[in-house]
Amino acid sequence: MNNHQYGNQGEALAKDFIEKQGFTVIEQNFRYGRYGEIDIIGIKDSLLVFFEVKTRHTSSYGNPSYAITYKKKNALRAVATYFLLQNPQYNSKNYTLRFDCITILGQTIEWIQDIVR
Repeated sequence: MNNHQYGNQGEALAKDFIEKQGFTVIEQNFRYGRYGEIDIIGIKDSLLVFFEVKTRHTSSYGNPSYAITYKKKNALRAVATYFLLQNPQYNSKNYTLRFDCITILGQTIEWIQDIVR
């Protein structure tokens, strides 16, 4: 299995995990030009969460969350802003916005909340 396939498998596991936490997934792989994409966007009650998913085979390069750099956080903000402009029904007057990370290391799933402030 190549890295792209492994990442897709991780996103599928993350989606299942998120749904088991009571979220409804409203979008996957939402892309905004050169800024990149948000892996999963989910809603639970009045909470709108932009999920970044990081999947690794081993921890030899550190925890998968270490890949969430300052540059990546800025890109997530830009893509989320674009999403909200395209989908005004999810604006911050109606929803509390949050950025979370789902890390998958081997068979272990970790949910890190509020990664962007």
